[in-house]
Amino acid sequence: MSTATDKPKFLLNSRGFQTPIAEIKPQDLLKHDLVVELTQQAKEQSKAHEDFKRKVFSEVNDLIALVADEYDVSIGGAKGNVSLTSFDQKKRIQVGIADQISFGSEIDIAKQLITEVIEEELADTSSFIAQLMRDAFEADRQGQYNKNRILALRKYRDSNKSDKWGMAMKALDEAIIASNSKTYITFQERNIQGAWVQIPLVSKSL
Repeated sequence: MSTATDKPKFLLNSRGFQTPIAEIKPQDLLKHDLVVELTQQAKEQSKAHEDFKRKVFSEVNDLIALVADEYDVSIGGAKGNVSLTSFDQKKRIQVGIADQISFGSEIDIAKQLITEVIEEELADTSSFIAQLMRDAFEADRQGQYNKNRILALRKYRDSNKSDKWGMAMKALDEAIIASNSKTYITFQERNIQGAWVQIPLVSKSL
């Protein structure tokens, strides 16, 4: 809470007018300080949660690309959902994306950057990847992109080492996370009985 030395001389009331501290009831000041402090902490927790979600999503996609590139092994189902399990089969991460997905403006940034890399570097050296990228960004009659084609691009994150390509892949991640559809990330562990138990990332009562 605020200390006596950093308390303001006025607080704004609900109408936006300055109210002298001396005219405010002590209990109202206590409530105000607590609400302001806890609200700020809640915003910090919310940002930390979103940052962690982006970290998980990005690192899972990096793994998909690495395994596909170095071992020619595909991770994930036909709909783009991914389930990763530890070697001892006791911990699991699941990343799922709703069937209906509407991408945000970030997808256009990714498309522009990918197009630039294709025109500058890939057109002559990797026609397969270039065509794959073009097909992925072919919109339907409603102007929507095919979710499965977009998600399939994750396997090619390491196909080019330029900064522009890296920015494009990051924009692609953001487009999926910031879309109007649900992106699910769950962590699970087996309990003593061997059943999967989800690790909650937020309070169950919120």
